[in-house]
Amino acid sequence: MAAFNLATARVLVVGAKGQTGPLMRTVLTAAGLSKVVLIDEPRRALEMLCADPFDAVFVEATARLDDVSFALAVRRSSLALNPMIPIFAVYGGARRRDVERERDDGITDVICRPVSPKTIADKLQAALAAPRPFIAAAGFFGPDRRAKERPWRGEDRRALTPKKIKVSRNRD
Repeated sequence: MAAFNLATARVLVVGAKGQTGPLMRTVLTAAGLSKVVLIDEPRRALEMLCADPFDAVFVEATARLDDVSFALAVRRSSLALNPMIPIFAVYGGARRRDVERERDDGITDVICRPVSPKTIADKLQAALAAPRPFIAAAGFFGPDRRAKERPWRGEDRRALTPKKIKVSRNRD
């Protein structure tokens, strides 16, 4: 996998209000990004994605358009320049159901605070240098949910699992 030059990447940060925006810009800059655009209004951010090319989007978990998550709005928009853009959801504390909901809405990955520059750089490198294939189905449009290596190149562990296990209930 060839490394992507993060210094040339253009990133959009959506919904970062108050001190969250400048803090996120600082972390992204420390990760090696120099072109960071902060937008606190999700509707304006969607308009920007329809007009300007970006390499990735970081969206706050609270950013929504009407009753739809920002990622779902981008994935379904016919005007978006790149509906397959990597979108990362940023949470203060994500529960399993939050991660599953974001995954179902087409988020590339979920990042929990505190965010480190290394985490940002690693996740961006993975998403930009070797993007996941996209799935277009009736109820879903987004990156392939299977994050593991495809096709599998290792030993098949399932072959080692017995088909039936006999359990003795006798207490002799």
